[in-house]
Formats: sequence, C-alpha cells, structure tokens
Amino acid sequence: MGKLDEFFRGLREEKKRSELEVLEDIEAYLGEGEIDGAIALLDELEKEHNLFLALRMIIKALTDTLDEGERTGQLTEHDIGRARELIKSLIPAVNGLFNRRYRAILLSDLAVLFYRLHDELNGDVALRTAINLAGDDADIVRDALMELVRRGLLGKAAYAMKMVREPEKLDVVLTHIAETLYRAGEVEKAGLIVEHITNPFHRAMALYYMAAIEKERDQERAIKLIDAAFREAEKVEDPDARFELTLKLYDLKHSILGEGFSVHDVLSSRETPRE
Repeated sequence: MGKLDEFFRGLREEKKRSELEVLEDIEAYLGEGEIDGAIALLDELEKEHNLFLALRMIIKALTDTLDEGERTGQLTEHDIGRARELIKSLIPAVNGLFNRRYRAILLSDLAVLFYRLHDELNGDVALRTAINLAGDDADIVRDALMELVRRGLLGKAAYAMKMVREPEKLDVVLTHIAETLYRAGEVEKAGLIVEHITNPFHRAMALYYMAAIEKERDQERAIKLIDAAFREAEKVEDPDARFELTLKLYDLKHSILGEGFSVHDVLSSRETPRE
C-alpha cells in the first residue's frame, strides 16, 4: 500500500497547476464576465503577492461592471444586490493577507465599492480599517482619498481625512490631490480640497501648483492664485520656510508677467508675518 500511496501522490503532484496558470484562468473568467468562477479559484493561490494580484483583478472587474451598468442605465437592484454579495465574499481572503499594505489597498478599494452600492456600514468599516492599516504609507491614503473625491463621495473623503492622525502627512496628501484635480479640470473639487489643508505652508504650495498649471491657460487667473498663495505665505511662522515659499511664488509670478526679479520684495519676506 505504501507504494500505491506514493504512486497516487505523484499523480496528484503532477496534476497540481502552477499559480501562474491559476492567475491566467482567473483572468480568462473575468474576461468572460464570470466573476463567480474567478472568485472560486482564489483558494488555489498560496503566495500573497499572487493572491493580492488576483483580488485586485476581481475588484477591478466588479468596478468596471458597475461603471458599465451606470453608463448604460441598465444597473438593476438585483445587480446591486448580487455585486454586494460578491464583494462580501472577498472579505475573508482580504483579511487573510498578512501584508498590511496589501490589506490597506484592497480594503480602500472595497470601501469605495460598498459606498457605490449604498452599503455605508461596510464601507465605513472598510475605509476606517484601510486608513488605520496605511499608517505611514501616505500614498495609500492619497489614492483612497483621490478615488472618493473622483467618485463624488466628498462626505466620505472628509470622513477619511478626520481619521488620519498626522495633520502634516494629510496636508501633503491633500496638496497632491488638489494639484491632480486642478490639472484634470476639476477646479471646484480642487478648491474644496485646498480648504481642508490646515497648514498655511502646504495651502500656499497647493495654490502655487494650481497657478503653475494656469500659467499656460489663463495668466490672469494664475496671478490671482499666486496672490492668494502670498496671503497664505504671510501666515507661515517659520521665517526660513516663509522665505523659501515666497521666493518660489515671486519666481513664478515674474515669469508669468515677464518682469525682472525684485530683491526688495523677496527680502521683505524674511520679516515677521503680519497678524
């Protein structure tokens, strides 16, 4: 019997597929719209990076399906309920990942899906967990906030902002988001993001980036943004930071106006900020 066991074990090992083959099958299922079939194959993946990749592929497929349904107006309540159940079925696999970064990224993706499916409770839980797991990874927070804003979930974006424990890190993230939105033509959303930046240095930098974008579009608008940035710069208490910031602002302003640099104006930024 020992030899028979060894023989059959060898057959089983020969039949075991590589994880690359499993990923290819998952991709094939998703290409045919068979999300259930793709999810059923997740148990065959043991390597965390492969499981992470598969989950992202499935989440993207769910997102694309919702986008298409909303675009065509054919998204039914049945479709929404079915999508919600599929998303919930992914939670055990996501939570089973040891890699904190992987879990944070996936949970932030799932949070957006839950919100789109009007499941605020699970959305809030997923978003809160993702922000906590993100820790020092500012890019995860940035991408999560960016997607919430892009989807028009501004209230949830504000909710996520309140959960970030380090204001300085949040301000850096918001500055980047404001610039990205402004570059994409989302001027109103970019303005709302700037209002949430608490540090005057970072608020001024956000306005600086927006003015730089407007330089080739609308010079009058660019100058107004720079002037607003100057008002924020006056509130910066650190004289060195204020000087560095003011120097950048004058450089951009004079390049737009085609004027020479004013040494007097730049050096005056070294004075104590006005109350």
